[in-house]
Amino acid sequence: MADAGTDLEPSLFDEVLMRGGADARKELARQLSSAIAGNCVPGKERSQIVANLIKLANDPVSEVRQSVAQHLKGVSPLEADLVFAIVADEEEIALPFIAASLALDQPKLLAILRVGDELRQIQVASRRDISLDCIGHVLHAANWPVCAALLDNPAFEPSEKDYRRLYERFSQEPQIVDRLLQRDDVPLDIRIIEAKRASSRIQDYLNSAAYPTAEDPHDMIADAEETATLQVLAQAYEAELDRVMAFLLNRNMLTPSLLLRAAVVGETRVIERAIAQLSGVPLRRVQGLLYDHRSISRALFNRCGLPQDCIDMIQAAVQVERDIRQSGKNVSSDVFGARVVETIMTRFTRLSIARKLKLISYVENFGTDHPRAVAAKLKLSLNRAA
Repeated sequence: MADAGTDLEPSLFDEVLMRGGADARKELARQLSSAIAGNCVPGKERSQIVANLIKLANDPVSEVRQSVAQHLKGVSPLEADLVFAIVADEEEIALPFIAASLALDQPKLLAILRVGDELRQIQVASRRDISLDCIGHVLHAANWPVCAALLDNPAFEPSEKDYRRLYERFSQEPQIVDRLLQRDDVPLDIRIIEAKRASSRIQDYLNSAAYPTAEDPHDMIADAEETATLQVLAQAYEAELDRVMAFLLNRNMLTPSLLLRAAVVGETRVIERAIAQLSGVPLRRVQGLLYDHRSISRALFNRCGLPQDCIDMIQAAVQVERDIRQSGKNVSSDVFGARVVETIMTRFTRLSIARKLKLISYVENFGTDHPRAVAAKLKLSLNRAA
């Protein structure tokens, strides 16, 4: 058979299509694809070639159709009838073509998203050249496997709005939720909501359990929820913390117990912003009142509505933080918690032993391993002395 280009005789097309075997038709597909690859074939001749490629794309032998799709993947532009003849073929032929075809411009890809099945939509969502229009359609209309493919696509750079849209649609779908939580830039409120959902699922399980638990299930759930929330906040950047605090306030999640936990492990950034939200005092002013004065303004805490135990623990944590800042050294949560215990015992002379024991109990309950052990040992000693 003649090689590609003007050497192709139209009279040979019908001969091969009508009487040639599968191998001859596959070779014809190669030559016709090569002929139009340079986009320099005259219009009438191109129309004849495309018409025959469409016939080959509908050939009863799958190997022939496979040859058409394979040879046309790198050809652009292509007529819509030819493209969609391939796109509508069996999955083993259509899917690789959708994934790699240069002829699939954004309008054609958007059409596949609108009318194609899920597997074809996944191929579009995985393409590196996916457009904003295609992304928008996937986010708002596609099923979760297609959205999962989009999240796996390195070309997709989601905004906060995109994350929220995906979580709103698929908060009950682990495949999407897991992908969201694996991303460093997912909004903190999504992480916190998911922590609450996880604790709710644990509560449902405990409520249905046929055996008694040593602790009150509600206390266990609250502990797990607040621990997870604090972990999320501890890993956040400053700007992220600033944004999420109003969300926590509106959800009634800036609780005294959360602040007690933050104080025990040294998460003073959380304490500062929580006080600013609860009191309505600007953050910079709060920071000044906490660290730049010998004694913290009682009025500031009164505006927060915090119980005295929480206030005392925050004051202990602030004193430890002041000392750390003066030393210029960073310390671990273990060291911070131990210093909180030391501060309560040596600097809070106004407090009775009973009050100190109560504060130390919070360290024992909420602290990391070392300060918990220190608090437990100290409590035992004080109780014996009493």
